[in-house]
This record gives sequence, C-alpha cells and structure tokens, in this order.
Amino acid sequence: MERAWYKVARNCLSLRKNTLRVDMAIYVDPEETFADRNYLVSTVKSILTAAIINGLDIIGILSSNSPDVGLIAKNMATKQQMDIVVIPGQTYKCREGEELYIYKLTEPVPLNLTMTEACKFAHDRNGFVIISNVGKRQNQSLTKLYGSANLPDAVEIFNFKTGGFRDLPIRLPEFISSGATSAQELEGIKTFTLLDRKEAVDFGLIEEETGVDYVPKYLRPKKGRY
Repeated sequence: MERAWYKVARNCLSLRKNTLRVDMAIYVDPEETFADRNYLVSTVKSILTAAIINGLDIIGILSSNSPDVGLIAKNMATKQQMDIVVIPGQTYKCREGEELYIYKLTEPVPLNLTMTEACKFAHDRNGFVIISNVGKRQNQSLTKLYGSANLPDAVEIFNFKTGGFRDLPIRLPEFISSGATSAQELEGIKTFTLLDRKEAVDFGLIEEETGVDYVPKYLRPKKGRY
C-alpha cells in the first residue's frame, strides 16, 4: 500500500533540519566586476532566493581572490532572517596548480601559496578547505599529506557544471556541488550534498542549534495587529 503524500511530506520536513542539503560551490563574480552596488545586491538576493526555492540549507558563495561577495550574502541572509546559512568563500589556485575552495575567512588568502601553506593559512583562522578538480597528480600530493594538519578538510568529487565524477582512493569527506553561476542556473540544477547536522557542526559550518527553531517571516506575528 502506498503511503499518503502528506505523511511522506511530513517526514521530509521533519528531517530537513537534521539531514541538511548543502551546495558549497555557487560562483559569483568578484565585487569589482559589477557596474554598481545595487546590481550586486540584486544578484546576491536572487541567488539566495533560488537556493531557498531549491530547499538548500547551507550554501557556499565563492568568488575569485576574495570572500567579499560571500560576506555580503551572509550579512544579507542574516539581516533579512532568511532560512539559509551562507558560508563565504573564495576560489584559490595554489602555486603548483591545486584548486581550492576556502571558506569562513574575512580576508583574502595571499597569492602564490603552496597547498599546505594555503590550508595552514585557512586553518589558523578557523577556515574550512575543499579541494576541487582533483587529477592524478593532485591525488598523489593528497596521499603524501594524509594525516597532516595542513591537508584540505574535504574534496569535491562532482561538480554539475564541470562534470566528471572523481572516485578517489584517499578518504576525505566528499561533497558534490552545482557549480551554478546564477539564480536561474541554480533553480535548474538539483545537485547537492546530503550532510548530517552533526557533520556540519563538526566542520564548523553551523552552530549546533542553527535553524532548529526557525519560524518563516510570514508566520511571525506582526506588531500592532492585535
């Protein structure tokens, strides 16, 4: 006998804040490429709205060279009490070619660092690092560093935009991402990582009670109505 649709929906909703939908690679152009501030703010808000429509709980906003756009997105989500957690980040190309996503910093990572130097810079500031686009040579570097404090925290094994599933022998936490570059793209991509709440807390992506008691804005009592 098939289960009633409302029972299935109820179970999904009750799990949503325990098993989180995470997309750590949403790309936005650097702040200086936007013609004016209003256009940047409009772009960021559209992406946050698309992420909520897609049922995402945590998103990483990435720009090259700086986390500034991600910080704008995080502040917007907090100020407007949106039901989403934004992790500011930047893409980073290491001296030897490794490609990293570096999160949770408030300043750019210095240029021309090795992978271990970039990871140390991030970890010293409580950052979180995902290595992406891992090929044979990068995998050899990761294998040599296994167990080091300066190893990336996780690996992206699939990016919808770039394709190419990567089955790696080294055991790091694995993420899959949309790689979306606009709100329209994000709405059309149903690719994300399912992450247990405890793992998200352990990674430092959220606080332990984040979102547990969230009440949508439209359900909050309005002042002066009664």
